[in-house]
Amino acid sequence: MNVIIVEDEAIAARRLQRMLEKKGLHVVGTISSVAELRDQINSNDQPDLYFFDIHLNDGIVFEALEDVDFDIPIVFTTAYDQYAIKAFKQNSIDYLLKPIDDEELDAAISKFKKSQKSSLDLTALTSLLSNVNPSSQKPSYRERISVRVGDKIKSLTLDHILFFYSENKMNFLYTTEGRSYPIDQTIESISKELDPKRFYRVNRGYIIAIDAISEVIAYSNSRLKVKIDKASDHDVIVSREKVKDFKLWLG
Repeated sequence: MNVIIVEDEAIAARRLQRMLEKKGLHVVGTISSVAELRDQINSNDQPDLYFFDIHLNDGIVFEALEDVDFDIPIVFTTAYDQYAIKAFKQNSIDYLLKPIDDEELDAAISKFKKSQKSSLDLTALTSLLSNVNPSSQKPSYRERISVRVGDKIKSLTLDHILFFYSENKMNFLYTTEGRSYPIDQTIESISKELDPKRFYRVNRGYIIAIDAISEVIAYSNSRLKVKIDKASDHDVIVSREKVKDFKLWLG
């Protein structure tokens, strides 16, 4: 079975590709932008199944599906609000919330195999999403995150996380207990899944919780320095271009 992954996060794309290949599926390509996806959809070389993230760097995937006759089955891989999720369940093979669970991936593939001849009502799906009133929908944000501790998996609530950060090309979270744990997701991808009222990405490498901040002081080049209890060895600097929004976020 040939599949194409549509995902702009390189780490997430590689992880999904490994999972699919272990199940005997052949990943014939990875697409990271709406522009690339539009070219692929208009080509004569189509896979048996697509795996779509919703939000890409240059837009949302539905932009590539406008005004085209497209009936290739899709599994959505995303962290989206509940209203949209219900729509996906009615109009696609399945949806998978990130981080993707192996058993749920198996179930999605099984659904596809049982309905290979079915087509998607993408026009209805796109119309439904475009008519959603954002102000009336309550977004669904991450409340927990799993980390590996040795050969065990530990589930942490976000109330116990002070910040997320990157260091030496790896990504970590830092807890109220003063401990760091590596995570699989990038700072970019995790930032999309957090409640923006509780967490703010102050620069490329740090996302901090508002409850973690003990002090904010002026720093060089019109930047700000954030002090966090239990993390005195971390210099958390608010980049200059984010200072204004950061102050508004603090209230």
